[in-house]
Amino acid sequence: MNRAIINFEQKNLDTIHNYSLELLQSTGIKFPCQKALGIFNKHGFRTDGDIVFFKEEDIHKAMAAVPPAFNIKARNPAKSIRVGGNNFVMAPGYGPPFIIEPSGEKRNAILRDVQNFCKLVQTSKHLDFNSAMVVQPGDVPQDTAHLDILLATLLLTDKPIMGSSVSAAAAADSLQLAEMIWGHRDEPVMISLVDSLSPLQYAAEMVDATMVFAEAGQPLIIHSACNLGTTGPITIAGSLVISNATTLAGICLAQLINPGTPIVYGLGGSPTEMQTGGYVNGSPEDAKHIAIATAMGRYYNIPCRSQGALTESFDLDYQAGMESAMMLTTAALSGVHLSLHACGTYGSMIAMSYEKFIADEDLCGALKKLMQPVEFTDDAYAMDLIKELGTSGDYLMQIHTVNRCRDEFFRPDLSNQKMHSDWLAMEPRDITQRAGKLLKKRLTEYEKPEIDPQLEKDLVQYVRERKKDT
Repeated sequence: MNRAIINFEQKNLDTIHNYSLELLQSTGIKFPCQKALGIFNKHGFRTDGDIVFFKEEDIHKAMAAVPPAFNIKARNPAKSIRVGGNNFVMAPGYGPPFIIEPSGEKRNAILRDVQNFCKLVQTSKHLDFNSAMVVQPGDVPQDTAHLDILLATLLLTDKPIMGSSVSAAAAADSLQLAEMIWGHRDEPVMISLVDSLSPLQYAAEMVDATMVFAEAGQPLIIHSACNLGTTGPITIAGSLVISNATTLAGICLAQLINPGTPIVYGLGGSPTEMQTGGYVNGSPEDAKHIAIATAMGRYYNIPCRSQGALTESFDLDYQAGMESAMMLTTAALSGVHLSLHACGTYGSMIAMSYEKFIADEDLCGALKKLMQPVEFTDDAYAMDLIKELGTSGDYLMQIHTVNRCRDEFFRPDLSNQKMHSDWLAMEPRDITQRAGKLLKKRLTEYEKPEIDPQLEKDLVQYVRERKKDT
C-alpha cells in the first residue's frame, strides 16, 4: 500500500535532482575534516581545499547502495522497529535547552527532565523510540552531557535508541555502550542524526560522527535544511535544490566509508520571519517541504524523515494544535517513514513541554489509527448480521460488536469526547491541567524496565570513568 496522498510531477523531482547534481559538480560541498577529505581523494573525488565536488555517477552509485528499509534492534527485542516500507515510526522532541511550564515560565532543562522524558517515552503507547537528546540538560558539563543522556535512555527505556552525534567521542561512546548491551556491532541497534549547515556545508563534528557511525554500519539520518531568505533562497524550489545537494553529499560520504550503511533521507526548510530574522516552524512552507522531501525519498527509493508536531506557540492552545496537526498529518499522509519532534516541542524547537508531550501523544495515536488500512474481510462486512437484524437495529449487544468494541475505534487519553453537560462538569476542564494530571499519573506509575544488574553496574561504571577522563 502506498500511503502517499500528496504527490508531485516526475518532471519537478527530476529537476530538483538535476539542479542538485549541477551544484554538486560546479559549486561543491564543504567538508572541514582532513580524514573525510582523504576518503574522498582516495576514491578519486576532486577537492579544492575543504570543498568536495561530486560527479553524477558518484551520487548514483551511493544512492543505489542505500537499503530501502532496515531494522533497529531494541534492548527489548519485542520493541524493535523497522524503518521504511509502510512503517511510520516516531520519537519525541530533539535538542531544546528549555522547559516551558504551564504558567508560561521558561526555565533551563536539567538532567531530571531527561530522565522524566525517558520515562514518558517508555510508557508511551505511540512513540516508537527515544531521541538522542530530548532536552539539553544545563546542570551537567556539556562535554559529557551525552554520557548522562545515553545512560538515562539505556536504563530507563528498553525501546530503540538514538546515538549521540555531537562529536566523534560521543559517537564512539554510543557504540561502546551499545556493544556492552548487545555484545557486537554487526546489526543496527541505534540511529543517529547528522544535520548539515546551510548553505552547502557540514560542521566538523557532524562529519566526524558520520564517519564513526558509518564505519560501524549504524543507521544515519542525514538531514539538510535552510532558512528561506537567509541561509538559503527565499523560494521553496531553491531551498529544495540547495538542501538536497547537501544531503546527497553526506549520503555519499557514508556509502564511501561503508557501502550499504542504512540511511534515512532528510530535507526541510523554514521561512524567515523578516522582521526579526528568526525562523518559523509549523508553517505551510514547512509542511510543503515535508511532502516534497517524502516524494524525493521515494524518488531515491530510501526511507525519509520529517519534522514532527512543531509549533511557534508557547501554550497548549489552538495555535499549537493547529500547527502541530498540520505538520504531523502532512508527514503521515505523505508517506514519511520517521519523524522526530513528534511530542512536546514548543516555539521554534527551543523548548519542551510536559503537557504538550501528553497532548501530542493523542495526535500520534490518531494518525497511526488513520494510517491503518480499512479492513475488508468477510467478518468486517458483517453481511450475515446485517441481514439478520434488517431494520430492527440494535447492533450494540451483538457478539460481533462485543468482540471488536475495545479495538475498533481510536480512544484518546486526553482529548474530550464527552457530551456538553459532562464536559461542563469536568474537573479540571482546562486541557493543560488535564494533561498535568495524566503526566503525574504516568510518572507515578512508571516501572523501570528489567536489566541485568551487572550490566547496569558496568554501564554506570563506564560513564563514570569516561567523565573522569574528559
